Amino acid sequence: MQTDNHPLQAQIQSQALLEALPVAAWQKDLQARYVWVNPVYAQHLGLTVASLLGRSDEEVLPDWMCESIQLEEMSVFAGQQARWADLTLPKVEGVVKTLRCYRAGAYNDAGELNGILGFGIDVSNEKHLYKTLQTQIDSQSSWLRALQDHALISMMDRQGRFTYVSDQFGRLIGQPAKVLIGQSRAAYKLQPEGMQIGYYLTLAEQGTPVSLEYSGLRPDESPYWGRSLLIALKSAADTEQVFFELATDLTTEKMTANALNSVNDNLIELINKNTELIAQLEVAARTDPLTGLLNRRALYERARQEGDRAKRKKSPLSLIAMDIDHFKMINDQYGHETGDQALIMLARWCGEALRSTDLIARTGGEEFILLLPDTDLTQAIVIAERIRLAIQNNRVLIESNNTRFGYTVSQGVAMVGEQESVQDAMIRADRALYQAKAEGRNRVCQATS
Repeated sequence: MQTDNHPLQAQIQSQALLEALPVAAWQKDLQARYVWVNPVYAQHLGLTVASLLGRSDEEVLPDWMCESIQLEEMSVFAGQQARWADLTLPKVEGVVKTLRCYRAGAYNDAGELNGILGFGIDVSNEKHLYKTLQTQIDSQSSWLRALQDHALISMMDRQGRFTYVSDQFGRLIGQPAKVLIGQSRAAYKLQPEGMQIGYYLTLAEQGTPVSLEYSGLRPDESPYWGRSLLIALKSAADTEQVFFELATDLTTEKMTANALNSVNDNLIELINKNTELIAQLEVAARTDPLTGLLNRRALYERARQEGDRAKRKKSPLSLIAMDIDHFKMINDQYGHETGDQALIMLARWCGEALRSTDLIARTGGEEFILLLPDTDLTQAIVIAERIRLAIQNNRVLIESNNTRFGYTVSQGVAMVGEQESVQDAMIRADRALYQAKAEGRNRVCQATS
């Protein structure tokens, strides 16, 4: 498939599909703020996409709407199953519309709830037709003639044989209405798979309208989905039981849901295929590419964590600021490749002198910070001196002429005070480093309070 070779293209196509959905769709974060909406949803609310993004319903919608929305979203956040719920929209030009909304939890690839996904279908016509139908039944008026040209309706006998079918109902399943008259509903499998239509007719006959969903293929192989409400009536002679059916075409709704599932599957596949790349990018964002040490950003994150840990456990935390002496002279005399080699070797020598719990980061060109948990000032000075001697007594190979050269480092040592942040201790260590340089380099200086 093309998406296997072009994951970014697949992502763009998925986004375009979401934007082009013929139904309302949206996504919120855990604070119930909109992070994405499509134009159809914004239009239903009488707003723009831009006016919704980053805002909650309380900021843009009437209070009476917010109460209904919050009740449904609380159920999703509480871990209940996704469900449908009708939302009455603000009146536009004197017309009240209803949006049938489906809300479900949105989860990241770790399985953690991170918001809500939703889409909505305009069911205003369906609700209006049902209300009209009930009014016509109550008044024993000519409701059938009023609806037959506009609604998906049928009538059947106790055996489930069609006695009347509207043209619109026939179009739903791809059959002319006149062909369906006298045919058994069961022959077209217009009930849930594995169920018999007689079961639903028996329930309706007990006086309660019965709802059922079904699906199938039209003669042209196109799929359809429908939902019907069955109501038991008496015939005109009041002797024979007949059943009235009001159907809703769910084809667009179901195809939209399937499209959303396909988009979600494509996004998951895209993420899975790029898991390794994401991991590599995360490592690159936290690592100095030359030495493999932590970079400044990663150091500050770990320093904050170690500082909190030290205060919580009341354990000492020390750090060393280190700088290569006369590093510019090394680059000028031996070349930048040799200077890079000096940095790489320093990282190796420091690693050999440190414990597994200690941290070292390259924070600048020739500047390094060492973070030493569970280490007081005296111990830190000993470690700094051991590193200074190790670097002083080693040599770096110049590969171009197979010769070696040595260099030294200056260091400033500080221990984080009880009421002091790690960043403030770094500033003191840095001052001690400059003191070491001022006093002649190749030495360790203790920071002052």
